[in-house]
Amino acid sequence: MNKIVKGAAIAVATTGMAVSTPVHYAIAQAPTQSVLSDSSSLSGTEGEIELLPNPLYKGEEDTEESTQAFAVQNFTEKKIAALAESRSLRVEEEKRYQEELRKKRLAEKKRKREEKRRKEIQACCGVSAGSKDCQILERIVEAEAGGENFTGKVLVANVVLNRVKSKAFPSTIEGVVFSHRGSRYQFSPISDGRYYTVTVSKSTKKAVRSALNGNDPSKGALYFMERAYADRSNVNWFDRALTRLFGYGCHEFYK
Repeated sequence: MNKIVKGAAIAVATTGMAVSTPVHYAIAQAPTQSVLSDSSSLSGTEGEIELLPNPLYKGEEDTEESTQAFAVQNFTEKKIAALAESRSLRVEEEKRYQEELRKKRLAEKKRKREEKRRKEIQACCGVSAGSKDCQILERIVEAEAGGENFTGKVLVANVVLNRVKSKAFPSTIEGVVFSHRGSRYQFSPISDGRYYTVTVSKSTKKAVRSALNGNDPSKGALYFMERAYADRSNVNWFDRALTRLFGYGCHEFYK
């Protein structure tokens, strides 16, 4: 058999496929990269079969490269995930910081507003802890809003204080609370005597102190009423002559 043909036959027998048959070589795919030689010669030259790597076969070097590639990919994916998580944490931290900053600004704004209100109250009526005016304010708030929560009591206290500041009313707490026209008093607890019989609660004292220190959610209200118990004539006058600001608890507040 011709050496080339014989070499090709060996390649076919070994690998199952002969790729080409040049003059001195039969090139074929094989599981390894070794070279098989034919012992016979052609024109004084040994015929050789060069075996090329089989793409379906993975040797040790290929396996090692694949493992390294997988390791690099896995590391990259973990790095990307870590960066994404870090960015998310920074975004959340920035949100918390901005929210805290907003709360601080609001608190500072409220503090300045209350300080201004406190100074105005002191300037117009000179109220101090334990003073007669403070006790009068506590009793009228208890009589008018004893069943209301803290804010409801603060609102009623501020209506009295707003009147003290207004030129349309007396300039002291005592003058406002006991203001009357003939036998008709501005506050019904004075008329029916409840003012004199109430026991002032700690909650009411705290609410009055808060109002005197500048806590004012009243929006400038000068009047309030409890519609369910007010005289019809008073209700009609409130609705016709005044501007309703808001309702809170059992009271409606007007200006």
